[in-house]
Amino acid sequence: MTAPNSPEVDIVARSFTENGCTVTSIIYDPADAQQILYGTVTRDGVLVGSYYCADRIRQRDWRIVTADGHDLTVDGTPVRPLDEGSAVIVLTTILTAPKHEIDQLLRDATRPPR
Repeated sequence: MTAPNSPEVDIVARSFTENGCTVTSIIYDPADAQQILYGTVTRDGVLVGSYYCADRIRQRDWRIVTADGHDLTVDGTPVRPLDEGSAVIVLTTILTAPKHEIDQLLRDATRPPR
């Protein structure tokens, strides 16, 4: 739905497969601004988690939400990927690992370089 006298803007869904997972991104104005509203990751039809950009204009301040509806954290600190690609990597590689390995993989991935 568009307000009177305002241009129509497309919202599209794009899907691809990464590491055996289906990644679906919802994109606002794909022909021009290409702002990602949010994305979901599923594996074998089961939700792994989702991601979204808290600052859609600048496309930064990314968040990951796990399948149980909570922000992804490691040792109580929220995981904040740098971009959509980083969020997808976390969801398709780390969160699909065996449960006993996930926390350590997150610690390793978020540890500052030495």
